[in-house]
Amino acid sequence: MDYYTREQIPILAFDEDPESIARELIRQALCEKPCNIVFIEVRGKLSGVASYGDILRAGKGAIPVNRNFTFLKGKQFVKAREIFREKPNINEIPVVDAESRLLGMCSRNDDLLYLEYANPWEGNRYLKPLLDRVKTVCVVRPPEGDVRRRRIVDRWTEEFEKRGVPCESIDFEAVPRLQHEKTAILLADEETKQGAAATFIALDEDVCLADVVYTFREFERLSFEHGYDELVRNLADSGIKIYNMYYTVDESTEGRRRLWNGMRDWKKQLESKDSLKARYNRPYVFPDCARDFYGELYTESYAAEVGRFSFRIETNNVYSRLKDVKSRYLNVVNGERVTIGQPTEADRTIWFFGPCLIIGNYVEDRHTVESFLQERLNREGYSCKVVNCGCYEESPYQEIIHITSTPMKPGDVVVFNLDNRIFDAAESIDLTEILDQNDVPTGWLLEHPMHCNHKVNKIYADELFDRMVRDGALTERVDKNENRTMLSSELAVKTLYLDVHFDGFQASPNETTGAVGMHANPFTLGHRYLVETASKQVDRLIVLLIEDEFGEFSYAERLAMAVEGTRDLPNVKIFPAGPFQASRNMFRAYFIQIEPSSMRESSLADVLIFAKPIAKRLNITRRFVGDERHNPKMQFYNDLAKEIMPQYGIEVVEIPRAQVKGRAISASLTRSAAVEGDRETLLENVPETTLKFLIGEE
Repeated sequence: MDYYTREQIPILAFDEDPESIARELIRQALCEKPCNIVFIEVRGKLSGVASYGDILRAGKGAIPVNRNFTFLKGKQFVKAREIFREKPNINEIPVVDAESRLLGMCSRNDDLLYLEYANPWEGNRYLKPLLDRVKTVCVVRPPEGDVRRRRIVDRWTEEFEKRGVPCESIDFEAVPRLQHEKTAILLADEETKQGAAATFIALDEDVCLADVVYTFREFERLSFEHGYDELVRNLADSGIKIYNMYYTVDESTEGRRRLWNGMRDWKKQLESKDSLKARYNRPYVFPDCARDFYGELYTESYAAEVGRFSFRIETNNVYSRLKDVKSRYLNVVNGERVTIGQPTEADRTIWFFGPCLIIGNYVEDRHTVESFLQERLNREGYSCKVVNCGCYEESPYQEIIHITSTPMKPGDVVVFNLDNRIFDAAESIDLTEILDQNDVPTGWLLEHPMHCNHKVNKIYADELFDRMVRDGALTERVDKNENRTMLSSELAVKTLYLDVHFDGFQASPNETTGAVGMHANPFTLGHRYLVETASKQVDRLIVLLIEDEFGEFSYAERLAMAVEGTRDLPNVKIFPAGPFQASRNMFRAYFIQIEPSSMRESSLADVLIFAKPIAKRLNITRRFVGDERHNPKMQFYNDLAKEIMPQYGIEVVEIPRAQVKGRAISASLTRSAAVEGDRETLLENVPETTLKFLIGEE
């Protein structure tokens, strides 16, 4: 979450309550201060808002003032975080005083805060290959009064030019003109990008930001597009058989021309019926085509419940999974779409990764490709377990993390749809060819071969089964003693962590390097005591801040608090802990209801990820941990670390917890005090640098 003061947000002031706002006024306000929302004041008090959604729904007319909005009285930052967590469609919350005067705005997006405290240019070996592919970049210049964003844009512009990439500064109005040129157009942050979208709607410009415009963080993530080929190649080298489902826009036969003409007609219907869905490419099964699409399954209620359902995801820097769902037809458990007939135990596992088709859009659980394949495997007597790991990933980085953190073993099979292209190390299956061969009716498809009905899913599943049998993928014997390093361990840590944050890192043999891992939710005087005490025992201390966002405070907020709270310690530096340390990807047992004694396998994986590739690369010889006797799970982890890490030359040093008034400093007590606005208790538990993130005080 980030907070913007009154001076940073667009406000339109009126003497009388308007029912609607002229598009020109909205456009001017957004061009001056790009934001996802414009605030309407009447005689000095907040009267209403006009959000991006309001602008979009208004079409080409004036924008009605929205008076049904969520707001906060005072800087109730903890309350704002709760609202953002509970209501995913709310992106901004106005903050008002007791007299309803607008003070500022809380934003869900905090990548601007991240950019202020992180330096993605340092230590990432993949940025150079990305920049080598970029001929020039266009950076959208923030308005003159937006000092905060201008400072970050200036820094990025300097970095581009330092690396020989020409950088052109443009204004918002130039984006529509440049969108068809093969040039990267960059905006500072997500808040600005949403503001740009609202601006272009207000200008009646037809711009698809998803295809032409990136935020700085999105551009940073582009450096991982190279990773798909490396991922597939190494999976194959590790003893995994891979099938790649993709489609071609091929009209070389009469059947294919018929199919693509039908899919294009459907796309035109979407654009004419629902411009909002078309703009975001979120198709659904229209009521007037649902009868043909579902055939014998059709009822009006069935089509409404299954054909219009949208799966949601929970995602952050290092974690992405489908949100759990429980319903009559569609179910997600522990982030995985339910596969009907899935056995508890099996000789090998078939893992599915990718969006729409893989997830099973528009069909019930028993009609996904995975469920059809599982039914066929069971019927034919193969001991295989099919797992649906489908998800809408926000970037290649998250997709690769999802795959590499999945506990595969040699002999398993992977089926995916990544980037809709061919990979040399995978068996590729062209879905367009399958549709043509089976003379599939156009009424069974929406706008492309990945959006289809249950009958098409059955055809795809049968094709997969036949190919797996033909290739021997379901029966191939694997030597379990063969030395094959899986991506989910050392190789993944090197590729997705060490090469990203520590490229060029030099550890002096004459210096002792220690490490501390922490969540810091929020950064308290207890965390400060742990870091300061550890820093006195080594020449260099690396603080590994957990990136997985499973608490009240985002990684960007926790990073800012930790950096500010340790700025005076010269031998301390904060680094992200990455996708494989203390995250739900690897340390899964910590996040489910089990006894500590049942955590050994998951805890051991986390300990070894630190002890082997990370500590070895950074020459870390001491790992500092806090006394965790109050937390049985963390105490189990500490005890295991004391058992395992010395085998790799790492001394584990346990530091007693800091106390105040005879009790240990507590992050949970701090969060409770923040809810109450209890400044006295907060000052007993947190450094003053943390206060502004809790109650808005510097």
